Amino acid sequence: MKKFLLVSLIIFSSIQFGCDSVYKYVFMPPERVEYMYVPDAENMKFLNDTTYRLSKDSLTIIMDRKDFKIELKYITDFQLNTFEFPDDSKAGWFSKNPFTYGDWIDPTKGYSPNRFSIFKITIYNYSGSKLNFDPEEALLETDRGDKLNAYAREKKASKYQSMEEYYLKRKGASGIDDEVFESRMGIVRRTMVYLGKPIYAGDFREGFIVLDPVDESVEKVKITLQNFILGYNETNEPDNFGNYVFYFKKANFDRTKIIGRTTLDTIIVALPTTKDISDVEKEMNITQLQYTSTETRDAGNIEAWNPMPEAIPEFIKHLQSQTKIKSKFNKLTADAPNLLVSNFVVLLGGFGKPDFSSVMVSNLADILAKGGFLFIDNSHVSKTWPYYSSMLELLNLISNRMSVKTEIKRIALDHQIFNNKFKFTDLPKGLDDFNTQLIRSDYLDGLFIDGKLSAVLSNKGYVAQWVALENRTDALNFGVNLVQYALERKK
Repeated sequence: MKKFLLVSLIIFSSIQFGCDSVYKYVFMPPERVEYMYVPDAENMKFLNDTTYRLSKDSLTIIMDRKDFKIELKYITDFQLNTFEFPDDSKAGWFSKNPFTYGDWIDPTKGYSPNRFSIFKITIYNYSGSKLNFDPEEALLETDRGDKLNAYAREKKASKYQSMEEYYLKRKGASGIDDEVFESRMGIVRRTMVYLGKPIYAGDFREGFIVLDPVDESVEKVKITLQNFILGYNETNEPDNFGNYVFYFKKANFDRTKIIGRTTLDTIIVALPTTKDISDVEKEMNITQLQYTSTETRDAGNIEAWNPMPEAIPEFIKHLQSQTKIKSKFNKLTADAPNLLVSNFVVLLGGFGKPDFSSVMVSNLADILAKGGFLFIDNSHVSKTWPYYSSMLELLNLISNRMSVKTEIKRIALDHQIFNNKFKFTDLPKGLDDFNTQLIRSDYLDGLFIDGKLSAVLSNKGYVAQWVALENRTDALNFGVNLVQYALERKK
C-alpha cells in the first residue's frame, strides 16, 4: 500500500509540476557521463625528462631509464569488470571483485560508483642492480588539494590503510559474507603489487596500486612513486632511492580504446638490449601432443588427436618466414621421454575427447613449471561438441599438480601475446569468425603460474585457419606472437 501511495504521489507531482527530477529518476534514470584518466602529456613535458614517453595508444606513461623501466596506467572499472574479473563481477552487492562494485547499482544514484582508483604498475629490471617498490609509498594528489595514500594488502603490515581492514569493516556474519570476503582477499593477494623480494636483473613485477576514489570534480591528478628502491647495500638493506612523478588528466570514457590495446610498449626482454626477439636466432622445440580417446565422433580416417595434419607444418613455414626462430617439430605421446624438452606444446581439440592420464597431466605440469608453454585450440568447432569444458578440466588437473600459485582466468586484451611482433587491436580472427554455422567465441582463457601466462585455451579454431585458403593472416601471425612469448617467458 505504501509503495502504491509513493508511486501515486510521484505521478501526481509530475502532473502538477511537470516532469520534475523525481519523476525523471524513477522512470528515466539520469544519464551519467563516464570518465577515465589518461596521461597528461602537457604536464609531463614540464618535467623536462626525456626518459618519459607515452605508449602508442596514449594510455600508459612509460619511464625508461635503460637499465630499468616503469609503466603506469589507469585501469577503468569497465576493464576490471569485463576483462580482469568477469566471473567475479556478478552477484550484485556480493560481487567478489574487490576493486569495483561489480554489477551492483547504487539505488540512490542510479549507477555503480567507483569503489577505488586503480593504477597498474609494471617494473622491468633489464640489467641494473636489485630494484623494489613499496606501493604504500605511492601518493596521489589532485588539483583540488586531495592527498591519497595507497592501500596495503593486509592489515598487520599497513602504514595507512589496508584492503583487509576495508572489507572487514563491511563484512557481515553470514556464511556467504565469509565466502565473499575470502574470495576478495584471494584476488587482492594475487593482483596487488607489494613490497616483496627484490626484482633482479632480467625479471619484472606488475600489479595494481589501489587508492581511494577521487571526487568527480577532479580534472588532474599526480602520482608520485616515493622512495623507489634502486639498490641495496652489502647488508642487503635498501640504500639508493628515487622519486618518480606521473601526471594524468580526466577524459571522457572511451570504450574503443579499452577493448583494443591498452599497453603497446610492454615487451619483456631479459637481455641487455631491447632488440626484437624475432631478429635473434633461437631454437624452439614445437611438439604436437598425441593422445588416446575413448569418446569419439565419426571422423572417417582422421585421427582424433590430429584433425588438421598439415596445420602445424604450414604454421612453421610462416614462423620461419617471419622470424629467425629455428623450429624442431615432433609429434609425441604423453609418455615419450623427449616430450619434457618441449618449449611449445600444441594440443588440438579434434574428433575425440582426450583421455587425461596421470602421466599426461604430470608431464605437462612439469613442462610448464620449467618454463614451457601449452597452446590448446579447437580444430573441430561445433555447437554440440563439448570441447571447451573438457580442456578446462585438463587445465584444472595441471593446476592442481603445481606447487606454486596458479590461476585460470580470461586473458586481458592488453596482454603481451597480442603485442609481440604483430599488434592486434582486437582478438585475432579464427575459424569461428568466418564460419556462420559456428558459435563465435570472443575471449581466450589462460593458465597463469606465479602471475605469468603459461597456457592458452582457445575455442577460436586458429589452427584450422592456418590451412585455410583465405582469411588466415590473423591466425598465423597470432601463432608467431605465441611462440615469441613462449621463448621470452622461458628466460
